Amino acid sequence: MSLVCSVSFQESLNSFVEVSGDVENPIYPGSGNQFWIEMPRRRTAVRRTGRTARRGGRIGLPVVVAGLLVAFLAGFTSAALIFHQVTPSTPGVVWASENTYTASVHIAAVKSEGGGIITTLEVEVGPGYGRVLTDTHPLVGFDFQYADRTAVKVASRITGYALDDDGEGLKGADIIYTVKAQGTIYIEAIDGPSAGAATTVATVAAIEGSKVKENVVITGTINEDGTIGAVGGILDKATAASESGADLFLVPEGQSKVTVYREVVRQVGPWRWVTYEPVVIDLNEYAENAGWTMKIMEVSRIEEALDLMLE
Repeated sequence: MSLVCSVSFQESLNSFVEVSGDVENPIYPGSGNQFWIEMPRRRTAVRRTGRTARRGGRIGLPVVVAGLLVAFLAGFTSAALIFHQVTPSTPGVVWASENTYTASVHIAAVKSEGGGIITTLEVEVGPGYGRVLTDTHPLVGFDFQYADRTAVKVASRITGYALDDDGEGLKGADIIYTVKAQGTIYIEAIDGPSAGAATTVATVAAIEGSKVKENVVITGTINEDGTIGAVGGILDKATAASESGADLFLVPEGQSKVTVYREVVRQVGPWRWVTYEPVVIDLNEYAENAGWTMKIMEVSRIEEALDLMLE
């Protein structure tokens, strides 16, 4: 005669085991995930407490403990699998509007010959095929275009609109990015990922049909988790933003203080020595001393920027 141990999924979570010694009619408690362990023993019953009810034989404590452990692990694994199966991801809303919505945002950049510059990025969202398109006049670099795609992913999560099947654009919509600048702008000025945060703000605004404030400028990269990353040329960009009439300049966390290099000239005999020494500048103090009316504020996530930049 064999001893048959039957454990259901729910019972395994409660650490409860019922044992029957009748091989021809074993006890099958409940339904769902079950397994049976056969042990060569005489007819025995194990109570909820795990102690043995003696009916001519005994199950050792190690056997009971081992059975409970196996039951718990089996139930835990089954629970994980079931949970994964019943919680699919939400697909999001598919773009269905026949209209085209636009939004624009100021971009702070650094010119190839040095110094900052403010350009304008326009975003159009309308019915299409999930494409992300970039106007190439003036020319823009590959890093700029890659930042566009990251911006779309973040904007999709924020607005609830579904991504296309390739995970790049919006399902049922085309997005067109156009950089508008006065005069000739070289590719170095509008390449790189530093416009990622501004691009994300404008993309969200276009999808939602809202408007970006014209007196706020932001610089910073955008990551897929919505965090804003550090960039270079902060002082040049801040200067350009102030000269353009901005009242608020948003920078990545930790970059309201920047390190610049000051030229130091020493005359040693007939020789003139020129060195550059690092100096840490607080941008708000610098702005006050320079007579700017613009404030500088740090932001760490795109949601913070949206609260400050959207009307």
